[in-house]
Amino acid sequence: MFIIEPDKSSNFVNCTLILPCVSVGNVGQLAADLLISNFSFERVGYIVHPSLLPCIGNNPYAVAGDTLSHMTTCCEVYQNTDAKLVIMQQRAPFVKKKGKEFASWLVSWIKESHFAQVIVLTSSFAQERIDQQLSGPPFRILLTNEMDKKFGDELKNQLSWKELERRHSLPTPSPLQICENGTGSQVLYMPGSGIAKQIFEKCQDLPVLVLLMFVSEGDNAGDAVAMADQLNKWLKLKWPQNVDTGSGTRNPTTWSIPSSWRLVFGSTFDPILFQ
Repeated sequence: MFIIEPDKSSNFVNCTLILPCVSVGNVGQLAADLLISNFSFERVGYIVHPSLLPCIGNNPYAVAGDTLSHMTTCCEVYQNTDAKLVIMQQRAPFVKKKGKEFASWLVSWIKESHFAQVIVLTSSFAQERIDQQLSGPPFRILLTNEMDKKFGDELKNQLSWKELERRHSLPTPSPLQICENGTGSQVLYMPGSGIAKQIFEKCQDLPVLVLLMFVSEGDNAGDAVAMADQLNKWLKLKWPQNVDTGSGTRNPTTWSIPSSWRLVFGSTFDPILFQ
């Protein structure tokens, strides 16, 4: 269930929904953090669903000297009305075996809200790549027919984004399968990508883009910056000028890192332990 903030609007008609999935290295979610904190997104509501593990925390986008505070929940919705963008930021994993249930609800909400298009941000295990994926940029895209009609030429030719290669079987075809099926059935193989594949398959009648990055688990901040850069090549969001980060202004064409990223790996050790 989507719960709107009392003083906010729930009109998302003709807006673009950016949907980061819980996936390898949480790259999509970290990229969404960058977009929210750099382009003046405001929280307009939150999502409550039995498939999501409950969690609560402080404002992840607070800056030094910020006197306002609010609690953050496991799944929130942010909007930039000027850019007509909406981001659903999920911060908690699913209850075991409940991901499909949430995906079904999410598709229904997307259709009810009449979004103009949907951008799914996700990642997949780098070690599962096939030969033709080992060289070149680590990004791949998936387009529904509706999205291909609207933006296919721009994405594939102007931005040179490559479509995700389909496979004959999972993870690689066996001689027996090839003999039985001829060329074999072409399937999507996206290990570690969360519910991205389910969303894509359930939204074939909608304009949906899946932006996928091959990564490994670790410090994925750099991967998130790379994904945000790729996305902004298409969206062309206008950088705010003279942004005050609490410690002075910054270059308006570089990403400001959210304050919550300092705690991704926990707090630092106490030096007194080694005295």
